[in-house]
Amino acid sequence: MAKVFAIALLIGVTVALSSIRLDAHRAMAIGGTYDDPSLAVQLTSPDVSQVVYGDMPVAHSSLWVAVDVPANTDLYVQLGVPVIERLRMYRPQLVILGPDLPPLSLPLTVPAGLGGMLVITSSIGDAPVFHEPFTNTDSWILGDATVHLPSAGKYYIVAWSSSIMDGKAWIAVGTREVFGWSDIASLPQVIRDVRSFHELGPDPRFVTAAKALYLVGIAAIIALLALL
Repeated sequence: MAKVFAIALLIGVTVALSSIRLDAHRAMAIGGTYDDPSLAVQLTSPDVSQVVYGDMPVAHSSLWVAVDVPANTDLYVQLGVPVIERLRMYRPQLVILGPDLPPLSLPLTVPAGLGGMLVITSSIGDAPVFHEPFTNTDSWILGDATVHLPSAGKYYIVAWSSSIMDGKAWIAVGTREVFGWSDIASLPQVIRDVRSFHELGPDPRFVTAAKALYLVGIAAIIALLALL
């Protein structure tokens, strides 16, 4: 009976951890340069909340994200810059590129047959600050929008800068929070990597709520396995 109970409890803990919803974007790439359509970070499920963190040095000053979109999709996009003092006046622009969008002149090499739609970004000095609690990081939000895309196809969300300074930014899409067991298991590393991208050291808090849940879940699984 004890063994059956332990197995049932183990399954319950695993299901609880795998079905948890976290109020945060799922990190799909953290750091690196993605400055060409062929190097774009590919996303699926455009409604799912996802984020790509990219470096934008002067020599590679654009950040490309690709997403396959079904017809008649309302796509949410957001552009942010880490709160780092040297980036206080760093203001990349954001555009959505895709089929059946109007022609748009850009300082970018755009794949043939695609038009574009600019997302208005903040002027210097008035970007609101967003605090992400799980990583304990802050970002300036330069712009966000929900755009209706009537045609199916591959779309690109692109940030670019004409600044003479090296920069970095992140692009987020989607609003539906979906996390699985693998996301929970990788959360400590994601937190470290995101904080490194923001040029921060280890989280000064002893443990975030997400870390606490992670550690409690792992401890429970180990204890239950010992009973088997």
